[in-house]
Amino acid sequence: MKHHLPVLLIALHACAGMTLHAQTTPAEPTALITTRAAFLRQVMTESQLLTEQYERALAKVETEVATAGDYEEARAIRQRREQLRALYTGTVSSLATPLSLAQAKLMGSAQALGETIGGWRSNSSGAEWQNFRLMPGRYHLEFEANMSDAPVAGSIYASSKFQPQQSATFEFNEVTILGNAAENRRSFEVVRSTDETTFTTMRVGPLTFTRNPLTLRFTSAAGYPANIIRIRNLRLVPVTDETVAAAPAVAPTSATTTLQQATATLKTALDAAKKIATDAYLTELQTLAAAKPSLKDQVESESRRINRSGDAKKGPTGMRAIASTTGSLDGFEDISDARLADGEPVSGEHFNIIQDGRTLAVRLLWIDCAPVEENDPGVKRFAKHFNIEDEDAITMGRAAREFTSGYLRDKPLRLLIRPDRDKDGTLAALLFLPDVGLYQNVLVDQGLAAVAPPPRETRRSATEKALIATLDARENAARNRKPAPGAWALASETNGGKKQ
Repeated sequence: MKHHLPVLLIALHACAGMTLHAQTTPAEPTALITTRAAFLRQVMTESQLLTEQYERALAKVETEVATAGDYEEARAIRQRREQLRALYTGTVSSLATPLSLAQAKLMGSAQALGETIGGWRSNSSGAEWQNFRLMPGRYHLEFEANMSDAPVAGSIYASSKFQPQQSATFEFNEVTILGNAAENRRSFEVVRSTDETTFTTMRVGPLTFTRNPLTLRFTSAAGYPANIIRIRNLRLVPVTDETVAAAPAVAPTSATTTLQQATATLKTALDAAKKIATDAYLTELQTLAAAKPSLKDQVESESRRINRSGDAKKGPTGMRAIASTTGSLDGFEDISDARLADGEPVSGEHFNIIQDGRTLAVRLLWIDCAPVEENDPGVKRFAKHFNIEDEDAITMGRAAREFTSGYLRDKPLRLLIRPDRDKDGTLAALLFLPDVGLYQNVLVDQGLAAVAPPPRETRRSATEKALIATLDARENAARNRKPAPGAWALASETNGGKKQ
């Protein structure tokens, strides 16, 4: 059993400490050190609950081996428990993602003074954070609130029309027309405080965010002109109350087996947490390289080091499963390690990519997103497909463009491109993402794209036919989903709730 405990400690340090060795190097840029520190905080956040559960399992084993008389082994286990607890000393305050008012767009009568927001005199006043970057996951909204009566002497608030309230209703939600919008809307109350200086800490949620970036909004459900309401220290805190299934109970004589089971459970969960944190770190590195071109070489070196520290069985691109499903697409050019180009895409399925320093214009095969301009003939084609108004088609086109920009930004892209270009030089492509698969499927699932298969005589292989059949099946599923996503929801409204 002495061999299992050091192995676990090394695994934990591989997740949280693999970036520490370079932090003491004076020559490293401050921006890179800051990004690495944020990565470390994310790793600590993802692994804290799991490590606490493992530490409790060690306590049980410590008691069992001490009861059996193996005091030296019990002392060694105690030392490991103390080392695990020490890893998280002082990290609790670093787990939250602040919603800074300096980055927010204020609405209605809302006013900000530093990091405190007030002025809730009218309905729907509040703050909105647009293009807010947040790693997908489950979060609680936490903030501090103080609610008191506004001065009434010699003011309009002395009128019976304006009476102080004992509580105020607010809403916090993710702003989106896509699926799960209602699931990420929370309504809650702030109650009157005991005095003007006492702030109460509140927690709302949990909320599950699946998109990055996203738009968040904090608003009042009514106007409160006779009250002074101050909100401060808004932050999103990762949910850490999930539990991992405990190992089955065993007899005291099976201490080694208990520890092995706990080690295996923790390792599996840590591997999953490490992947999430590593992906987020690589995304931050790409953002840093784009913001500060002078750090490009150092960021690329850091990215390569992180990739090398991953599971070698996944290969350099992590797309072996995709390769196995698309190997029969003869005639397609395979482009890996591409990135979405800076700037806004032309539309949801038409955009530029960058690969090996070259910029390529691509359009996604077999789907059709609505254009964003009114005079584009594609507007009527899209509107007819979904049986919606032209104005709604333009709205969906802009939503699809925004979705593609946020979904593909800073992700590694693999494209299978047909050799024959469009007249304007655009390349027709199938686009794949790690752990997602064909991106065309995602747009169809969201009701942001219509399936537009080629004429039957142009289908060249069984694999292509299978991919197109999958798109057709997904479109039918999206059309009949309740609630309907994207343009299908607008089609339901247009036709009195009857889908066509």
